[in-house]
Amino acid sequence: MKEHEFLSIVSDETGLTRDEAETLVFATLETLAERLTPEESDDLAAQLPEAFREPLLTGGSPEDFGVEEFVRRVARRSEGDVVDVREDVHVVFSALRLAAMPGELDDTLAQLPGEYAQLL
Repeated sequence: MKEHEFLSIVSDETGLTRDEAETLVFATLETLAERLTPEESDDLAAQLPEAFREPLLTGGSPEDFGVEEFVRRVARRSEGDVVDVREDVHVVFSALRLAAMPGELDDTLAQLPGEYAQLL
């Protein structure tokens, strides 16, 4: 999937402008990278358009935080409202599922507690 296709999905489904959608995608990926092992972040990054790889390549130890904190961090980074961002993150995860090879997002999500299923 190309960068513009990914952003079109997010923009169309959320009603955000292209720039706002890009900010949301980067905020979501940066926050996801804080929650994943570096190896899993690298695996997911390899599946995405090149423009979206960098936020996943942080290389740090995974932090232990729940879905509410995940949404708060994305909202803070994207300067969005927590209620709206929760729905928007769902759209980003749907786009990730379309962009990644079958099963890759499932491998990624296996590292997260079950409560993260509500973002899917």
